Amino acid sequence: MKSSKIPIVKRFYRESYSKDITGFFVKYKYTDIWVGVDNFDLEMLDFTYETVKRLYNELEDYIRKNKEFKTSLVPIGYDGNAPEIAKKMIEASNTAGVGPMACVAGAFSQLVGKNLIEKYKSKKVIVENGGDIYINSFDETRIGIFSNFDSEFNRLSIVLSSGEFGVCSSSGKIGHSLNFGNADIVTVIAKNSLIADGFATKLSNMVKISGDITDVLEYTKSFLEDVIYGVVIIINGKMGVIGNVRFEI
Repeated sequence: MKSSKIPIVKRFYRESYSKDITGFFVKYKYTDIWVGVDNFDLEMLDFTYETVKRLYNELEDYIRKNKEFKTSLVPIGYDGNAPEIAKKMIEASNTAGVGPMACVAGAFSQLVGKNLIEKYKSKKVIVENGGDIYINSFDETRIGIFSNFDSEFNRLSIVLSSGEFGVCSSSGKIGHSLNFGNADIVTVIAKNSLIADGFATKLSNMVKISGDITDVLEYTKSFLEDVIYGVVIIINGKMGVIGNVRFEI
């Protein structure tokens, strides 16, 4: 039987970010996000809170009427009457081959980030929700890797060029999310956060032992470039990488 995962009680990783952005937190019910922007304005606090509240309530109301959306571990059919956030989750989960709730954290990151850019014309926006990140930046961005509490790979950072990305991670050992694998961490870089979130879950579920790394990376090849840009897998002191992934120490 698989042992219980280690919960992350304190999101310590939120304490380390560049001085060229201003960070702030927004929490509504079970959604707890961190936002970093280059052009902070106090109005952003209320705007971000109201955006999260609206998205959360729309999704909660939809789930109340559509139980399958919350419980399914496989893709479900498209629903033209669903709110925007649910539509995007269904679409991304169909691409990744997972249930729609596998994309929920990435959905909030993506939509909050997009709304901030539209409203405030920010040139750099980073939104993190449980380790699932939306980035839209005019310059390079570095994202740290946390694979386990004593991992040598924690020294690494993923370096992203300017542009828009989703960077999402899933672990079979750490965190509260449902996971059927045993990876220390699987991180996916994709064109958006929902896709990255869905594939992080999908691929992490496939990694049971270090010997699975090669097969899982081979599986991702058909999705590279068009859907996802790169994948990092770490398990039991072994790491596998595929795609356009640049590291710095």
